[in-house]
Amino acid sequence: MVKIFKKKEEKKTLPEENKFQLADASYNLGFEVGYYRHSEIGWVQEKLSQIYNFAEEYGLKDFVKEQYNGGKEEGSKLKERDTKSGISRKSASNELEQASVILTERMKKDHTSSNVDSGYKRSNLAFSGSSDMIRQPGLVDLPENVERPKSIDRPSFLNGARHLTPKKK
Repeated sequence: MVKIFKKKEEKKTLPEENKFQLADASYNLGFEVGYYRHSEIGWVQEKLSQIYNFAEEYGLKDFVKEQYNGGKEEGSKLKERDTKSGISRKSASNELEQASVILTERMKKDHTSSNVDSGYKRSNLAFSGSSDMIRQPGLVDLPENVERPKSIDRPSFLNGARHLTPKKK
């Protein structure tokens, strides 16, 4: 009797072209999340739920999840490769330091062979002793002479009441 009143479930079919578009959209979203290390909370979750809801209507949710996870893994692998190959900012500074070392070595070789003083000196020499006080700070050096301001100390009235006692002589 239940079969009489129950609606027949019609499975919708998605054309092959639209299936590729759905797979491409989920892969691209996963790639962006993996490469740029976006959090899956917020706009990513909204887009992903839209894609999953659409895919669920056609019975392709597992396929879309596989595409998303594959794009996410591929994006994170490419980010690691780019970071290690020198495209990132960190490695660019290391290459700059290596280039300056090579240049100074060449200058020393040229200077020793020709015995001519060019008048140029390295500006980033490390000094010790009395000149430490006038040395310029680096980009990540913290100041050492900053004191703690009294405005962040705990107020004295929070320590409790003090009994008034006369001073002893």
